[in-house]
Amino acid sequence: MTRFVRRISAALVIGITTISLVACGSQSSTGKSNDNNSVQTVQIAGVTGKKPYTYQDGSNYTGYDFELLKKIDAKLPQYQFKYTALAQDALLTGLQSGKYQLATCSFYGTAERFKTFDYSKKPTSLSDARLIVRNDEKGINSLKDLAQSGKKSAPIPTDDARYTLIKNYNAENPKNAIQFEGATERSATVADTLKSVGSGKYDAAIYPYTSFESIKNEIDYKLKVTDSIGLFPTVFLYHKGDDTKQLRQSVDKVLEELRSDGTLSELSKQWYGEDPFTLPGANKVTDVIYW
Repeated sequence: MTRFVRRISAALVIGITTISLVACGSQSSTGKSNDNNSVQTVQIAGVTGKKPYTYQDGSNYTGYDFELLKKIDAKLPQYQFKYTALAQDALLTGLQSGKYQLATCSFYGTAERFKTFDYSKKPTSLSDARLIVRNDEKGINSLKDLAQSGKKSAPIPTDDARYTLIKNYNAENPKNAIQFEGATERSATVADTLKSVGSGKYDAAIYPYTSFESIKNEIDYKLKVTDSIGLFPTVFLYHKGDDTKQLRQSVDKVLEELRSDGTLSELSKQWYGEDPFTLPGANKVTDVIYW
């Protein structure tokens, strides 16, 4: 069992629910019986328009996270999951107030975020961090290369797991540190940041492989990704409180089963275009533990 903590090793094995569960009084659309108030409704929110993670296709809530939750729901007859999608700020506000019990959108875990929300102790997936550089860049293929080149990485929000990745690398390599800036706001979109790399303002950016794949056709620049520079777990976020404990434990148990039987791998290949569970170091990222 591995602990994922703030400090990430040189190997770089590197990602919001109140549960006021409401009993249903009739047969659910998933065929779950609600007799004797035995089935509890869980209000779940995803971020709108965040393909391939969470988005709405007509009346269908889909993407990796929603499809994963549907599979989890099928294994938990005591719960009935209800879905919605909205802007991230509204989602987090609703989660904190208890309007939603669980929130999802391939969220990274950070110690700061976990002061406000509880989280799954088993990964919902593994985020495959890559360096994104211009096609004509020949010398940057790793964090070590980026540091030694003296070139500059695009800013990263200080509450982001990618920031922790670079910060820890620099702490372990003080004589060969990466030049980068910490951003206090998430004003720049993925497309904005990648355009700044393509234009030469920055020499590299760090994003999950899936983020690059989902946006690359919208950017009029020739960019490429390096091999993986590290893996870190993504999580479900929950309203903070003891009343979510049983739900969190039940979902974690199913997450462990779905990883073991290959379901997470299949969903990853379908939605992400790769299976991060087969990458080097993936077997070491088993638990999500912060303190």
